Amino acid sequence: MQTMTWNTLPSWAHLACRDILRAATSNRRLGDILSECLEIVTGIAELDLGQSAALYMIDCANHTHRLLHHRHSEELAYPIEIDPSSMAESFPRGWGRACLYQMPLAAGDDEALIGTALLFGRTGKRMNSEKLSILRLLCQEIARIIVHRGGAAASLIDMVELSTDEIYIFDAHSLAIVRTNATASIRTGHPASHLCRLTPAALKVDMSEAAYRDLIGSVLSGQCSNISFDACHRRRNGTLYPVKVHVWRIRGEDQDLFAEVAVATADQRKAFGLLEQVFDAIPGGIGVFDNRSRLLMANRRLYDLMNIPPELFPPGSRFEDILRYNAERGEWGDGDYESMVRERLDQAQLGLPYSFERERASGKVLTVRSEPLSNGGYVLSYTDITLRKRAEKELIRNRDELEATVHQRTAEIAAQAAALEEALQQEKNINAMQRQFVAMTSHEFRTPLAIIDGAAQRLMRKKGDVDAAFLAEKTHQIRGAVARMVDLMESFLSAGRMDTGRVELSLVDCSIRKLIEQSITRQKIFSQNHRFDNDLSDLPAVIRCDALALSQVITNLLSNAVKYAPRAPDIKVRGWQEDGFAVVSVKDNGVGIDAEDIPKMFQPYFRARTSTGIAGTGIGLSLVKQVVTLHGGEIRVDSSRGQGTVFTFRLPIAGPRIETPPPQPETDDEGAREASAA
Repeated sequence: MQTMTWNTLPSWAHLACRDILRAATSNRRLGDILSECLEIVTGIAELDLGQSAALYMIDCANHTHRLLHHRHSEELAYPIEIDPSSMAESFPRGWGRACLYQMPLAAGDDEALIGTALLFGRTGKRMNSEKLSILRLLCQEIARIIVHRGGAAASLIDMVELSTDEIYIFDAHSLAIVRTNATASIRTGHPASHLCRLTPAALKVDMSEAAYRDLIGSVLSGQCSNISFDACHRRRNGTLYPVKVHVWRIRGEDQDLFAEVAVATADQRKAFGLLEQVFDAIPGGIGVFDNRSRLLMANRRLYDLMNIPPELFPPGSRFEDILRYNAERGEWGDGDYESMVRERLDQAQLGLPYSFERERASGKVLTVRSEPLSNGGYVLSYTDITLRKRAEKELIRNRDELEATVHQRTAEIAAQAAALEEALQQEKNINAMQRQFVAMTSHEFRTPLAIIDGAAQRLMRKKGDVDAAFLAEKTHQIRGAVARMVDLMESFLSAGRMDTGRVELSLVDCSIRKLIEQSITRQKIFSQNHRFDNDLSDLPAVIRCDALALSQVITNLLSNAVKYAPRAPDIKVRGWQEDGFAVVSVKDNGVGIDAEDIPKMFQPYFRARTSTGIAGTGIGLSLVKQVVTLHGGEIRVDSSRGQGTVFTFRLPIAGPRIETPPPQPETDDEGAREASAA
């Protein structure tokens, strides 16, 4: 390990040493000082240490290393004793993947070893030799604190902090008070800062500093270690109270300390009696144990909550015996009683605050808390929280029920909202379709009616002077317009039947070839400018279909071909059969359809953008699609804008598959009568 000196330390190490020195000069308990020192060391970022750390001291009685102080860790359980030469055996559960740094505790390189410090890295990567040397120096600083606070000064500081008597530490030369405790401030009414500007003689009635010095002269000169006398103290408000004064000389390695203890005997007895009354009045169970885990004091409620007889465990009883008594009567369930007792006893002796909840066999729920004392003892408190836990369970149950109810109602409201939204959207769609339908039908019916009206007016103007050619022309126009209106009405009625689901196919065996030829013949009457090139020789002789519905399909496709190809007179109709299907295609060379409009061509009332200016309702192809689907067939469209359109539909030759209910078994009259009698 690299040797480090104070001159070669980096700045962050100097800062850490300064913080440790500042913590050491405080007048707090040793445990608080060690906690701050370990926090300083583990908090140095350059060392990359974890939060866990422990200090073990050499026990002179058995030469083992016993736990003095440690930082609490949820991941690591510290043993009470360790063997520095075999750390693996001392930690049977190991210490995880972190590096273990086992540093000797000694006040200097040439000083005697007083213990071992255990620190852990955050990872498995060990620090370099330079940082190890710095860590060793920091541990030496902690060792110096332990050695210094373990002498007369430490004893005096603990006495000052814990005593219920007035304690004044004063300077032998000036008699000025250098330190006092909280009891002195409470009894005299003077704050600690004011007391430190006085001398013990100033607190006493009719006693000068010279008289006080003469009175304790034998202690100051070293002729004796202590002296006692009676005196009377004056409070800040002027009231007086008698005290028994004890002046002590405490010898130290560097210098002697002088302390005065003022015991207000009457007040102390009164205070102790009051303390006992308050102790018994506490609603929870309280037990005070010393550093050997022996019961010093307990209230009646403690025995009630622990359900133990007071006569078996009076003050002076061992905590271990109380734990064993509970274990043997099944308070902790099945298991090794001694292991459970030892585990709980070790936890209490660690000197760390802890709390947990325990449910007894009777169903009573207790909160158990432990608070350490400065002398190594601890205070155990037991609180009955049975009613609170029941209320919490009831509250949780009510909360869960409320959440379930709210979730159910929310789901119902969401479903209703979705249904209303869907109904609203459907209503909007229906209204839009109705408006579109009314607009289209008014336009479509207006055109043939205008043709009929115009032809009729021409005939009226001719009166009796009408030649045959003129009459034939006007008659042809009127018939064409009427046929257009009839086709429109038939399309609307068919579409309505399709939408309401009241369509039933009337299946017969018919010739699809004749149906197509008849539709072409009718179309030629009204489309004299178009030429129909049909090749139907490969179609089957007959197919099973609804002849009227299929005729509407063919008529719609032919009329669309004529309508959307006004300047392209050639229309090709082809028919063939494949795989049990009759296939028919109608091709024109008209305006075509945009690619994005093709998927919508069979929707009701939809019209492609290329149909602008051309009469139409948008229900023809929808009707075609539904009729073909009802027959168990399919239809597709292939087109591109300006390149014409091809509609191709396929129908099963054997007709659509219609599911019929299974035949009911026939019963004769005698069987019916038997069934009726039964």
